[in-house]
Amino acid sequence: MNVIVEGFDNVVDELQDMRSRSRKVVERTIADFKSRGPSWISQEVAKEYGIKKADVNEAKTGIRGRSSVRVHGTRIDDLSIIYRGRVLTPTHFGMKPKIRPAKGPYVVTALIKKSSGRESLGKKVFLGTPNNAKAGTPQLPFQRESDERYPIKAIKTVSVPQMITNETVSENIHKRINTELGKRLEHHLKRLSR
Repeated sequence: MNVIVEGFDNVVDELQDMRSRSRKVVERTIADFKSRGPSWISQEVAKEYGIKKADVNEAKTGIRGRSSVRVHGTRIDDLSIIYRGRVLTPTHFGMKPKIRPAKGPYVVTALIKKSSGRESLGKKVFLGTPNNAKAGTPQLPFQRESDERYPIKAIKTVSVPQMITNETVSENIHKRINTELGKRLEHHLKRLSR
């Protein structure tokens, strides 16, 4: 007995078309995450820390090999962003003053975490120009390691990966990515279902 289902070929074609469109929706959503994800993350970091979004995104462009951002994953449920980077100096956190005043005492301050407000980096901190610095660059804060003139060390704060893994920031990043990815997925579904 041969069974012939009318329109069966059309149903098969429609199912294959749906599978193809579904794949495109997922691919486009993943591409959106890869291009927009670092920006979403930098916005969440800048809400908690006194750093500019551009300084967080420095990792994205890999400026001078100091930091990097790698986006991994081929499915929406296994996407990840890996940040690597150096510990930053207070110059990234609105350090004041930027250059040592010509006269008088001064206190170097920075806004590391917004919730803590502007803080002094310490009484013994002074501004100096590193050996390889270009003219006009902001000076770096240094501190003597003993009562002697030398050795000195540059003051450091936190790295981009440390800021991202901060409990509050990390939670906000996850919420933001879930919200934004949902919007992008819905956007692509609507576009491809027309």
